[in-house]
Amino acid sequence: MRSFAVIGLGLLVMMSSLLMTPAEAQGFGPREALVIVEPVQFERELNRVEAVGTAEARRSVTLYPAVGERVLNVNFESGDEVKAGQILVQLDDRRQQVALRQAKLNLRDAERTVERLKSSFDQGAVPQSELDNAILLRDLAEVEVERAETEIRDRKVIAPFDGVVGISDIEEGDRITTQTMVATIDDRETLLIDFSVPEAAVNLFQEGVELTVQPWRYSGPPATAEIVEKDSRIDPQTRMFRARAAIDNSKDDFLPGTSFRTNIQLRGKEFVAIPEAALSWGSRNPYIWISENKTAKRIEVQIEQRLEGRVLVSGDIQRDAILITEGIQNLRDGQQLKFKNSGVDTTEALE
Repeated sequence: MRSFAVIGLGLLVMMSSLLMTPAEAQGFGPREALVIVEPVQFERELNRVEAVGTAEARRSVTLYPAVGERVLNVNFESGDEVKAGQILVQLDDRRQQVALRQAKLNLRDAERTVERLKSSFDQGAVPQSELDNAILLRDLAEVEVERAETEIRDRKVIAPFDGVVGISDIEEGDRITTQTMVATIDDRETLLIDFSVPEAAVNLFQEGVELTVQPWRYSGPPATAEIVEKDSRIDPQTRMFRARAAIDNSKDDFLPGTSFRTNIQLRGKEFVAIPEAALSWGSRNPYIWISENKTAKRIEVQIEQRLEGRVLVSGDIQRDAILITEGIQNLRDGQQLKFKNSGVDTTEALE
């Protein structure tokens, strides 16, 4: 009796399956995987190099007097902005001023003598040798005037260019020598930052490339600098390459000697950018899942670079591919897919 009941139940199941529609019968086959997809995105890799550099003024000079003498006037204070040609220190030049007046008198007398002898020579009253001697004396008098003017100039310490004067210990009345430092001048309108980078990064540092710099002394926003010079060789001992960047300092925010963190970022080759959650790991290589005609397809990839929240990968991935970002845990190659985010445009991928 029991065996007849089992046989009857089996016949009932068979008849029910025969009466099912194809859609109803499909429910007993492999189920569609519910996934979230998005079109693949491409992004260029980010090459970043950081280094520490020290700033120096575009032009900087330490001034010394040309001669030793007593200081008459000091015409600046520490921190003053001075102009090119401005007299910073005046040394005692009274004797030289007297010598200049005397030299000018001698020159005028020599010039009058030459004019008089030229007139006499034209009339045949004096020989050529006497006129030539007078011309020689006039030329020597001109040299004496130039020498006296040079002696006077040497007793002035003059700013060679526009800049800011540093601290000086010189005071009026001091007797200084040619070894006495008078002042320093820095042209701080533009600062130059010297830094060294590893040999592998040489190709990134080309003239005109911009980089960000930030001083160690405060955490304010970074500034932009531009590479203006690069060395002609790599140091064989350290395997480092020296470069120099210029930063606009027209607001005088930074001082020469400031230590900077330098950071250069350049875009490299283009790769597929995927969310970290879309990357899976196999026994040999990482892989991703894409949708091909609403069917799951596994593609092995190579990790090129990790960025914040995403990974750049390379592999056999078409530009119009549809990436599966969620629901990948139990996927199988060839499995049918159902998109949870139905608003995603997958027309290109399906075609």
